[in-house]
Amino acid sequence: MTLATGDDRAVTPVVGNVLLVGVAIVIGVVLVTLSLTFLDGVGAPTAEASFEYEQTPVGLRMTATAIGTDVSVQLNGRPVATFDEGSAGKSVLVPTAPGDRLAVVSRDGEQSVLVDRAIDDREEIGNFIAYYTFGAGSGPTLVDRSGNGNDGALQGDPAWQARSLAFDGSGDYVAVDDFDTPVDSVDQFTVAVTYRTDDGSQKQELLEHKSADDNWLVELKPCSNAQVPSGTCSAGDDYSPVFSVDKAGGNQDEQIFGTGTQAGTRQVLVGTFDGSEHTLYVDGEKASTGDYSGEISMGDLTIGKDVEFDGDYLDGEIDEIRLYYTAFDDEEVRVLTTAME
Repeated sequence: MTLATGDDRAVTPVVGNVLLVGVAIVIGVVLVTLSLTFLDGVGAPTAEASFEYEQTPVGLRMTATAIGTDVSVQLNGRPVATFDEGSAGKSVLVPTAPGDRLAVVSRDGEQSVLVDRAIDDREEIGNFIAYYTFGAGSGPTLVDRSGNGNDGALQGDPAWQARSLAFDGSGDYVAVDDFDTPVDSVDQFTVAVTYRTDDGSQKQELLEHKSADDNWLVELKPCSNAQVPSGTCSAGDDYSPVFSVDKAGGNQDEQIFGTGTQAGTRQVLVGTFDGSEHTLYVDGEKASTGDYSGEISMGDLTIGKDVEFDGDYLDGEIDEIRLYYTAFDDEEVRVLTTAME
């Protein structure tokens, strides 16, 4: 038996059902494809990799709940951690900041993107006091991307570069006034800076905070400076990085030194203070530790010059500065350094 159609053609019930099933399958495939594309775009887990996320003072801690292939965790396109196939339960720390892009990519030849998510929520980033990126900026203001409103005002004529802000060693700096948002004192903090100096013959300030008698700073001292400990510099070295935390009115008795470095070297310095000790790391490696205890007030921050007098200007470039409310351990410093290199 056949069913007549309007143009006298006929279709058997069996064929008609097959066509309907075929249409349904096509629609289903289209919907699944669109669904997977949408999920990939927002960073949904796949069958090969799924994770749980926890906010920490440093950023997101990722814990694998299922791993079906070896993967690389990337932050803004830069690998910061790995998971091996079958390593469910393993955790890694990712030092996320506002505007970051977090991705998980398979380490096989396919390089499949298994997770892709934008980091734009306060609950997905570290415990920032301030966050400055210097690349591709413009105008007279250095914007604080932490959300705390600690913007800086450019002084002199520092020049915006593709990935940094260039200081000429003679009058260029950035002033961040009333640096007390959202707290006015802390008993722990971590400061990290990516920089390069072109002149190792003069003492230069990378950044300094001062509030009444409270003072902390990160600076560069020439190897010829009498305060640089013997054995810090080797032949060909120009300067040593310094991290100082001081509540004694600017004596800087608590300054600690990194290994000697040649001018023109790009480095990541991390200084961390836990309320009783302060430690300096150079490119992720612990350089030295000093004793100091007490709270530090938050006041004004100056980038590129000494706070107390008109001098010690930086001759070089700064790429990035991060300031957190908490102390970091060795592993946290390592992953932070990787993200800032």
